[in-house]
Amino acid sequence: MPKAGSRGFSLIEVMIVLVIIGVLLLVAVPGYQDSMRKSRRADGMRDLMELVSRQERFYAQNSRYTDDINTAGGLNFRPDDESDDPTISSEGHYTLSVQECVGFDPGDFSSCYQLRAVPNGEQQKDPCGTLTVNSKGQRDHTGSPDNDELSCW
Repeated sequence: MPKAGSRGFSLIEVMIVLVIIGVLLLVAVPGYQDSMRKSRRADGMRDLMELVSRQERFYAQNSRYTDDINTAGGLNFRPDDESDDPTISSEGHYTLSVQECVGFDPGDFSSCYQLRAVPNGEQQKDPCGTLTVNSKGQRDHTGSPDNDELSCW
């Protein structure tokens, strides 16, 4: 016959279990969120590399680069996509754009361009910030200055 006070858990035992669960969550959740940001970064990188390929093909045919991402007369990037804005990356984590290189005349795409992927939504918390690649193949990021040691690409 069981003793009268030995049924169930004591309040101290329940509190210890809750503290252990809290500590585990405190450690696991930020690591999970960082991992998700890093995996979503691939969305921007993949689409930037696709645009680089399309820019080079456009240059081979027209002897200049273009800032027209989505029409058939430009890079024809995702023309069948039914989203409202074709400059949003495939999974929606980045906004894509093309700019002329610094130091060139505005709108002059004859020999240089820079592609940018600006983070959207939760991805804005990614320390790498905006991902860029230019016509020389130089890849960079514009996150905070103290994250230069990050491997964003």
